[in-house]
Amino acid sequence: MLFALVHGTTQGPDGWDLLTQRLLDAGHDVHAVDFVDIDPSSSTAQYGERAAAQLPAGGADVVVAHSGSGLLLPAIASATGASVQVFLAAYIPNGTTSLFDELAAQTTPIFHHDWIGVDPTTDHQAARRFLFHDCDTDTVTWAITTLRLFVPSAVYAEVVPVASTIRSVVIVPDSDRTLRTDWMTAAAHERLGVDAIVVPGGHCPHVSRPRHIANILTEHH
Repeated sequence: MLFALVHGTTQGPDGWDLLTQRLLDAGHDVHAVDFVDIDPSSSTAQYGERAAAQLPAGGADVVVAHSGSGLLLPAIASATGASVQVFLAAYIPNGTTSLFDELAAQTTPIFHHDWIGVDPTTDHQAARRFLFHDCDTDTVTWAITTLRLFVPSAVYAEVVPVASTIRSVVIVPDSDRTLRTDWMTAAAHERLGVDAIVVPGGHCPHVSRPRHIANILTEHH
């Protein structure tokens, strides 16, 4: 089983290291894709192509995307021929409007108010407060080293299909301080037709609870 891991907007691929080790220990193959130098004007289709180019034979069985990379997940899952797409504490596109348009309409808050405008990659106190508040001290110290800003800006104006033919799994932290837990849970049901798997902790459960997340991924592949 090959798991492709897609970093979010505030971490590089090394942010997956703890989860990667748990999946390797369980006998799976793992590859964390890296969008470090891709043009921010790229479309979701181009992110899908870039991810596929980094994977053995261009394919993956399961693609896991964190946070803002939920916007990229359907295209990457489609491009890699994945059978499962996993939204991990992630934005879920609705297939009819762009993220910008959804935020402008703001019928239901997506983000916690205090998170808006925060850059935890330069403000490490904010990183501790919003991303790693449920981690032990040693884990936080390591996690800070994985911070990296990633802004797929053109995608925010794109209407992203949800790839409904690919089975979806949604993992939602119950104490997320960035995306709202209630929004993610409702979006999983309304946009993907699935019940979210709610786990303890904050926005980066692959950092704070890698064993727990690995167990969920192996049970739902």
